[in-house]
Amino acid sequence: MAAPRKPVRTIYDYVYLSDLVPGWTRGDEARALAEASHSLPDNAVIVEVGAFMGSGTILLAGPRKMRGSGTVHAIDPFDGSGDALSVPIYREIVAAHDRPIREVYEAVIRRAKVQQWVVTHQARGEDVAASWATPIDMLFLDGDHSPKGARSAFEAWYPWLKPGGIIAVHNSSDGEYEPDHDGSRRLVVTEIVPPRFTDIELVTTTTFARKAALRQ
Repeated sequence: MAAPRKPVRTIYDYVYLSDLVPGWTRGDEARALAEASHSLPDNAVIVEVGAFMGSGTILLAGPRKMRGSGTVHAIDPFDGSGDALSVPIYREIVAAHDRPIREVYEAVIRRAKVQQWVVTHQARGEDVAASWATPIDMLFLDGDHSPKGARSAFEAWYPWLKPGGIIAVHNSSDGEYEPDHDGSRRLVVTEIVPPRFTDIELVTTTTFARKAALRQ
């Protein structure tokens, strides 16, 4: 008798695994991010700018594992850098783990068993984009949330997002922000707008939209 097959993980399993890792994409927005990844076509190419310890990477890569194809390119300098508000928080989290961020991230990806679906780039988003050559199906921006950092990442990667592709911008809800931490919100207000984007929706603190298709 053949051994029973292990049950296929669901999106909710990957949301649970993501919750175990330090990060800020939780609840409804975590599920929405995972569902967006799962909705993409076969062999989808996803770019994540700002991986930190891999919480968001799990949400993106787990659904691609479920689909059986696709690649998540997780980009992060893994040095705890970013906007002025975030850096002390990153350092406190890293200090509690007592080992480099990259090592924690790699362990997280292995524990979630999604390493086959992830390509890691230890660099800044715009530096990776400078030598990029492949259209992408989804872009998740969750790195430096300063005005300069958020805009640099968007401008570097927007040209590579396919018409009809999905963009997700974390930390972009309406509200009061600390100085130098409102870059993603500013980006959404000025750039993630019609007719450039369609199907614009805010889920908790993440704005989702679809790049407008090319006109015939």
